[in-house]
Amino acid sequence: MFRTHIVALPYYNVKDCLGEFLAEAMGRAMTLRPDPANDVDAKAICAYDWEGRHAGYVAAYDLREAWQTLRGSGRKSLRGRIVEVNGEHKCLVFECKVETLGESCELYPTAAYTAWNYTGPRLKSTQEMVTLDYMMDEICERLDEHELWSDEEHRDFLMLTMRFCELSCYDLSGEMSDFRRRLCLRLMEIDDYGFQELTEELKMACGRAGRESHGGKVLNYWMRLIAEPKTIKPLLVCRHEHNIDEIKRQLECFPESMFEEWIENKENFVAKLLYMHIPREVLWRFISGIAFYEAVSARQKSESTSAAENEKTPQNVNVHVELFSNKDTNIDKNFGPNIEHNGGTLSLPNKNIE
Repeated sequence: MFRTHIVALPYYNVKDCLGEFLAEAMGRAMTLRPDPANDVDAKAICAYDWEGRHAGYVAAYDLREAWQTLRGSGRKSLRGRIVEVNGEHKCLVFECKVETLGESCELYPTAAYTAWNYTGPRLKSTQEMVTLDYMMDEICERLDEHELWSDEEHRDFLMLTMRFCELSCYDLSGEMSDFRRRLCLRLMEIDDYGFQELTEELKMACGRAGRESHGGKVLNYWMRLIAEPKTIKPLLVCRHEHNIDEIKRQLECFPESMFEEWIENKENFVAKLLYMHIPREVLWRFISGIAFYEAVSARQKSESTSAAENEKTPQNVNVHVELFSNKDTNIDKNFGPNIEHNGGTLSLPNKNIE
């Protein structure tokens, strides 16, 4: 049997009758089918209810198994029934009979990303990234010893992992998405009631609900990061070592026109990035390139504005008087020589000219 979680119910065709839908969903038919029209996640799988309504999507952490099951079935869709209803978190569990599984393959290929070339400067790792690396190692090591935990160690693990969930939303890499998924599945395998809230938090982080709730916070974080003086200064120091036009060309070559998305709509940029499973090292190079481009562009704009303002500022009038002999100078006996300046006439007293 194949089981998968169906999420995102509050966003689609049953959102206006969600209470009634959940009340009658148990035991009803449901069909899973890929969604090739999804412009955010090419691997998304839709869930249609017994009336043909688009109810939600297969949870992100179940997508690998769902695609493997779909390939093994040889069909365009999977038909089964709803076997669990979670009214608190607004999600379902779908189940169908499986005879054979298809081949397991890379769900989100990374070759196009790893082949991308970037020659500009790179940002230093942030404190958040360093902390996340520590947390991932610490969580794995503690989980290996979970059978020996005291009550205090159990509580400490829950606090550590909740902090990790909160901080991990800033890491948009494929490695982070994979780690959250593996952690979620591992916690679900451990018979511990205390992990239920934790697994739900991880499921939310993996799925659309988490992306919807964290998207704005993630964008604010990245905008703040690339605008900080400690970020900008090292980039501007080496601005003359790199051709900004060449860096821009490289950014424009990033797969799926993501740089153009950044320029045109930063909210959409983050939304797409959350689904793309880009390797962390590649993503960091891309973010570094964006930061460099933004910093240099802002500096060039500032310099151009200053130059334009200087041109508009009135210059000090320097009156240059050439002294001629009396025969060459038209001297008014009362007012002295006339000196033209910018269309006007200045008069100097006679007594200053002998």
